[in-house]
Amino acid sequence: MTLEFTGRQTEVSPELRRLAERKLKKLEKVLPGITHVHVVLASDKHRQIAEVSVHSRNLHLTATEETGDFAASLGTVLDKLTRQAQKHMGKIKHRKRRSASSKATALWSGVLAAGPAPADGGDGPRVIRSRRFVVKPMTVDEAVMEVGTSDDGFLVFRDAATERVNVLYRRKDGNLGLIEPEV
Repeated sequence: MTLEFTGRQTEVSPELRRLAERKLKKLEKVLPGITHVHVVLASDKHRQIAEVSVHSRNLHLTATEETGDFAASLGTVLDKLTRQAQKHMGKIKHRKRRSASSKATALWSGVLAAGPAPADGGDGPRVIRSRRFVVKPMTVDEAVMEVGTSDDGFLVFRDAATERVNVLYRRKDGNLGLIEPEV
């Protein structure tokens, strides 16, 4: 990391250099891979202005602060940059988590039966939605043929005779099971 200081209408003191280097070490923990940092300190009458530009492989951050003291301006501007870097890195982590979890979406998380929470402190079983099905009206014989040709092992359909939603599934013994709702 190259560190460059520029003083406009002022001289950059060694204390300010040490302060900037100390704060940049904190920033480097949040944003790894910093290649170049440019610190500009400017004095204009009673205003002390600090502007810092940080360049890394994938991100360029800039912040400016104006106070009555160079140390306060420099400290505040580097804190601003740290917050910017944390926000950016958080967005990246959120995107990675979201893309990993897009394969399965939790519909409901909690206990399946009413009662006390599990003793292990977990949230209990999760219901995962994998996809949606169109409930087609068909006879049981048509549903048997549909399950035979599909790889799913089950079929949700509306019985053409009763207009009720039924589930036809392939059992472990190779036969088919039919789930019909009660009236």
